Amino acid sequence: MALIATIYCKGTGGSTTTALALAAIAPPAWRPVLVECDPAGGDLMRRHRLASAPSLVDLAAASRGPRQASGGIEVFNAVERQLWLRHHPVDLVVAPPSGAQTKAALGELTRPGNTTLTAAARLILADCGRWEPGSPVRPLLAAANAVLVLVRARVEDLAHLHEHLAELLGLVSGRLIVLLAPGGVYPLSEVASAIAGYLVRELAADPAAVRVAGPLPSDRRAAGILAGDLLPGRRWRRLPLLVALSRLLDDLAPALTRPVSAVAADREVTR
Repeated sequence: MALIATIYCKGTGGSTTTALALAAIAPPAWRPVLVECDPAGGDLMRRHRLASAPSLVDLAAASRGPRQASGGIEVFNAVERQLWLRHHPVDLVVAPPSGAQTKAALGELTRPGNTTLTAAARLILADCGRWEPGSPVRPLLAAANAVLVLVRARVEDLAHLHEHLAELLGLVSGRLIVLLAPGGVYPLSEVASAIAGYLVRELAADPAAVRVAGPLPSDRRAAGILAGDLLPGRRWRRLPLLVALSRLLDDLAPALTRPVSAVAADREVTR
């Protein structure tokens, strides 16, 4: 199916919440599964009081066996668990809180020839955490159909984004989307114009190479539900944050049904 990676730059956060929300609202036919790939370690295990196993470590171990050849389906079946939001199950693979264990698992899952996270016959939502140069999630971002970079529309946060844009542009082959997180002070149009100007002026890049989307609404109830602090009501999917991300997923749908090479070709045509 496809791979969507979520990351954030220094000062923003929200990668895990966004990835979980996308996994919760994606069409069941896509068989979405959230995989915690944050090199610093996972949060969902403790946040939702889940057992320590199975985890990303077990997924890495299973990916070395013969089941990996089936497009990742059997590998995931062996290690994924379900998080229930009211009557709706969300499939996920949690990472251990230990960054060392997570990095070791990522090393196996991103080694050449391991296609567990890049060729599974389902939608993978990879929560890749905070972006840093040299991050072990680089192969995932390179293989993703879409990379969502969460950033608040504030001077300091946008400055951190600018520091990484050149590297991300050279790395990401699919769609590169700057997703404005809640708490910003500048409107979408102003941020998009500033980023486009930076691309042209500083990087000599096509301003259409990066799309700016959002801003996501400040939705404490949805955030509380996704954090496990609040129980979802009957209409939890109609909360503003879930509706906004559902629209974003609809916009991304064409890029999720084609190989990354085709998505990259589309980007080249628009340049």
